[in-house]
Amino acid sequence: MSNELQVNQQAYEQALQTIANLRKQQAVDLGDGKVFVKKVNGGQIQSVKGTITLNEKNGEIATIQGKTMTTAKGFNTLNQIAGLSIITPDKLTLPDGQIVVNPYPMIDPESGTIAKVWVKKIAIGYSPIGNLVITSATLLYDIKMYFIQDLSKKVGYSREAGRVCMEQMLTEDEKTNSIFLKIDGFLGIAANIQHKDVLKAIDTFINKKQFAERNAQSICERLVMSKHPALASAAYVTKQGEIARVPVVGYVHDFNREELLDIADKAERGEEIEVGNQKVEIIEAVVEATAEDIATDTDDEEVAQTYGPENPLVSEFVERTEPSANLFNQEGGRF
Repeated sequence: MSNELQVNQQAYEQALQTIANLRKQQAVDLGDGKVFVKKVNGGQIQSVKGTITLNEKNGEIATIQGKTMTTAKGFNTLNQIAGLSIITPDKLTLPDGQIVVNPYPMIDPESGTIAKVWVKKIAIGYSPIGNLVITSATLLYDIKMYFIQDLSKKVGYSREAGRVCMEQMLTEDEKTNSIFLKIDGFLGIAANIQHKDVLKAIDTFINKKQFAERNAQSICERLVMSKHPALASAAYVTKQGEIARVPVVGYVHDFNREELLDIADKAERGEEIEVGNQKVEIIEAVVEATAEDIATDTDDEEVAQTYGPENPLVSEFVERTEPSANLFNQEGGRF
């Protein structure tokens, strides 16, 4: 078992233990006991615990290369109980120190279309043991790299689709009928633009460009929630048929919008944060979207546009649902 899966398993077991501890503290069961709350003496809800069912048909989980991942839509469902507040800062700092608008699309000068997107998200909320934790994720969404990976798979399955080679190895026919995308140095992929699988990859590439900002934000939101202790155990789940059951603990807080934004600003500046004489833990990550990330979180409109209304895959894969609302915040917890 990989270290990542071991950590997720440990987090899952800790979440189950938290359920048992809450039950011992006379938590109030609701309905069939799958969701219950803990109240203070005055009757006010202090915490909420639920075992949430995520459905593959609803696009809440997706199996990629044998691993079942929770999608952004799935994390939004879980966050109804976790109660994390998701903040999109106005600005973000690139690795080279440049401060730019958030999200920040990078335009390909030749085509005038989006080539990459930088985006940052912050999640503020309580861990299962009641400690305030902030997670911050800065993501690079590289559409061209995903296109290269897609073409690599296509030429790997079919020689007619193209090949991996050095640029100086291209034949005259390949120079006429293929596109050559560099991987590193002179090494690249020569893809036959007349082959149906390559044309499909190009169509996907166009759609990824069109929905780049929306997909980048969805992936970054999933990432920032998956790094938070409240939902870390849900990054990878065990699927039973088309569903997965995930335990989640959420704590009620009384922060208003201005206070949450102030906490986020302090975290952005690298300041030490204390709330109620308790130091707030800050977890930061700068990552690049993987092919699995991009395949997992596809915008509903993109799926519909890719397959068309006549294709049954739309009704089987996409179930139209309204955005999930946070139980603790009528605004959905997004700023």
